[in-house]
Amino acid sequence: MSGVEQQQPGQERPVRRTVVHLAGFRRWLAGPAGAGFIGIFFTVATAAFSATGGIAPDLAVEGWSWARGAWLTTFGVLAVVTVAAGAGLWWWRNRLRERLGVAYVVNETAAGWNPEHKDGFLRDVRDQFAVFRPVPPLRGFDRAAVWPHGADATRWGDDVDTLVRHFQVAAYDPDGRDAALDRSLFLWAPWPVAVAFGQRTTTLNRGRALRVRQRDSFGRQGPLGARPTQDDGHSFQRQIDRPGDGLFGELHVRRHPVLLQVTRNGQPGTTPGQPPAEAFSPDPPDPPDPPDPLPEVLLLVLRTNHNRFGPLPSLPVDVTDRAAHDDAATADNREPFVLELHDAAGLRLPATTSTSLREWRYLPQPGETQHRWADYPAIVAAAAQWVADQAAAAPEAIVLLGAQLPQEISVGLGIWSVRQYRWPRQVWPVYFHLGAEFTIPRLDLGRFT
Repeated sequence: MSGVEQQQPGQERPVRRTVVHLAGFRRWLAGPAGAGFIGIFFTVATAAFSATGGIAPDLAVEGWSWARGAWLTTFGVLAVVTVAAGAGLWWWRNRLRERLGVAYVVNETAAGWNPEHKDGFLRDVRDQFAVFRPVPPLRGFDRAAVWPHGADATRWGDDVDTLVRHFQVAAYDPDGRDAALDRSLFLWAPWPVAVAFGQRTTTLNRGRALRVRQRDSFGRQGPLGARPTQDDGHSFQRQIDRPGDGLFGELHVRRHPVLLQVTRNGQPGTTPGQPPAEAFSPDPPDPPDPPDPLPEVLLLVLRTNHNRFGPLPSLPVDVTDRAAHDDAATADNREPFVLELHDAAGLRLPATTSTSLREWRYLPQPGETQHRWADYPAIVAAAAQWVADQAAAAPEAIVLLGAQLPQEISVGLGIWSVRQYRWPRQVWPVYFHLGAEFTIPRLDLGRFT
């Protein structure tokens, strides 16, 4: 290595420190402490103007002297400089707050997620937004108990309500100083939680528009590096009359036969029509009641990536291999998939049900693994329209929804469903955890009123 190359890291380090210090000062100036700091300049200017006014009468009475002239000049210059500096800082602070706005961070990772190093990304968020407000986590010291699977998934609905209340506290603005600022959201949470969070925060305050921004991700979708302000956020509230017009990837709707095997609290699900055990009675037993009709189960899956979804295998990136893969899957999957579900929502599903899995699959263009950020609103609108159409065609069915979606699309789906009047009244998520069975948590994603 040459001498120039050896010195290169040492030469860049001071510049980097300067950039970090400037970014930190900008964030500090735009925050609450900045107003007090600017107030010091105006206080000093007021005192300097007062001193200047006190020297002027002495000059009028006793005449000019070098001492009085020097003090008059000093206080006059100090007053003008501090007023100009305070006015300039105040103007800069207002511009920063208007351009950057407020950043909310929801960090509700689920049990079993691989830890991600978010410190660098969150540091950038703090440095690039005027106000940084992390939403208090539900259980900061018991991460394994958050968003559990199996029998403990009965509290998801109550936990989402608590999370929304935490957000309301973080967004509380009693004096209205942040009323005119843009509000951005960065979120880490299981996809059903993201959908429910978008629904409930939008319903509670329809006039507040959150700009959902892209964040770093290192999950099964592949590594995705993002900068907090590299793209404008999406509010997912813009009217899209024809949702499918904005889709340029590969869209398919497929059906797969599925055999659902349902358990509830460690026991098999109910079996409609099974009579209770006969008790001893001298009287002849009454005729058994006719069996209850089997409930129709509508199992929908939204998939926007190449990852597998339980029984649905992963898909090749190349479009040619993908087509061959679909042909092979059609030939091999004549027998239904077996899908084991744990009913923590208390839907009382039968122990065994045959149905079809309906998959809405929208993949990136051939050769790519990520969708363009600009396409997210169109993806959300098209996916929500498809779910609404499927549910409308089976109004009496129990709607189960599984998904493989980016976090931002999940939040957008919840926001958009508030505006989608045909969104079903009840939608129950099917959540998959690696190494465990599918769980239906007690969290209704239906039309929230």
